[in-house]
Amino acid sequence: MRTNYRVNSGVQFRMLSDDQLEELFNGVLHILEYVGLEVKHERAREVLKKAGAWVDGDRVRLPSYMVKDALAKAPRSFTIYARDGNPEHDIHIGPGRAHFGPGPTCVNFIDVETMERRPYQLSDVPYVAKVVDSLPNIDFCESLGSVDNVPYDLSALYEFVEMFRHTTKPIVAWSFDYYDSNAIHQIAVEEAGGQDAFEKRPTYIHYCEPLSPLISTTDSLNKLVFAAEKRIPLIFTPCPLAGGTAPVTPAGIIIQAAAESWMGLTIAQNIQPGNPFIMGGVLSVMDMSAMILSYGAPELSLMMAGITELAHYAGLPLWQTGGCTDSKTFDEQAITEGSLSVFFSALTGGDLCHDVGYTESAMTGSVFQLTAMDEAIGYARRITRGIEVNEDTLAVDAIKRVGPNGHYLKDEHTLRYYKSEYWLPNLIDRTSYEDWTLMGEKSFKDRTIARVQKMLAEYEQVPLKPETEKLIGKVLAEAEEWVKQQED
Repeated sequence: MRTNYRVNSGVQFRMLSDDQLEELFNGVLHILEYVGLEVKHERAREVLKKAGAWVDGDRVRLPSYMVKDALAKAPRSFTIYARDGNPEHDIHIGPGRAHFGPGPTCVNFIDVETMERRPYQLSDVPYVAKVVDSLPNIDFCESLGSVDNVPYDLSALYEFVEMFRHTTKPIVAWSFDYYDSNAIHQIAVEEAGGQDAFEKRPTYIHYCEPLSPLISTTDSLNKLVFAAEKRIPLIFTPCPLAGGTAPVTPAGIIIQAAAESWMGLTIAQNIQPGNPFIMGGVLSVMDMSAMILSYGAPELSLMMAGITELAHYAGLPLWQTGGCTDSKTFDEQAITEGSLSVFFSALTGGDLCHDVGYTESAMTGSVFQLTAMDEAIGYARRITRGIEVNEDTLAVDAIKRVGPNGHYLKDEHTLRYYKSEYWLPNLIDRTSYEDWTLMGEKSFKDRTIARVQKMLAEYEQVPLKPETEKLIGKVLAEAEEWVKQQED
């Protein structure tokens, strides 16, 4: 019997001390109390004022106790469920768990047949969803693009419909405003079997994004209020740009982003206490020569590690970023930048790491980059799983059996453990030079393209309920009519 025996169950990165995290935490509270944010939403201001905030026009300042109360109400752990009930695809948000998926809103897409860059089309959404459904290390779905060939105001709705049809994994849905938020939720509720059933087993998360610096916009709060009222798990994540829309220092951008996110948290928890809330944001630098938000900069991983540790210190899950690149093509830069950011996300335990598959500084989505990053995520997960130390894994009996000058190939200990202890790659090549030559001398890029084609060819769709498909037809028809009325 052991006493006072400590176990490290996996590898995790720790950058900031508790003293540093407390200083960051207090910095966020100071901004919220003494600087405040512009809150461009009348109901949200009323909710905050009733709870004790100071409201002066659009400017709202939050006493520290209000923010701490909201943090205390928001759950650290909860589950987002697979549409078809497959428990292997459920996402369990909680300490030490990192999950990965694509991002939304890229305007371009790498064509799955020609490998050419072109505008993102509605027909591309099923490709992304099918690949997500097939990749073992991709946990949730976003569309990797913003549809170009449907009415602009309905692009998020059409994306959700096609994702919902072609993947059973949880979805992170975005929208423009209340109208498409409601339409998306109707579809999810119909498939779940009603609002009560959805609340018990939510299948999607709603994404909202405030504006940096320090503005909670009308549109973002329309979506946040809707999600809170309907008990939809939600993300509220700013996208500040160091040196542009946020301070240039990592500590400065972290506390500004947290303040922007925690304003949304405080609103949501005062509307619906205990509703699952994932804090953001997406933090990186403005490249002063190219004037872009760099998705491959080392500072992205550094800043995301810092805000992840602050979120966990405050008791919240975090919306992470990784698996993305500034490269314009599927090359060594894309793999290097994507793999390093994925590894940092895994090491820091970012709860939901998105934008996997982004290329060209978030302008172009690529299922080839997504598939390559699935390999990098598997690699990272094996490292972060760590080393299990117990009486059996110490293998003392096996070492006794084999003894000097023996081998372990047929030993029962090897047969029992090698499948679980070894990470087996899908794309990385470990064959001899001769075997590699006989198999056609294929590069990593060649193997990635072949894997994407194989997944798409072998994909088997899990259909929605007939009632859900009927509702989708009705919702889309009404949405098209709504757009026409707006134009008139």
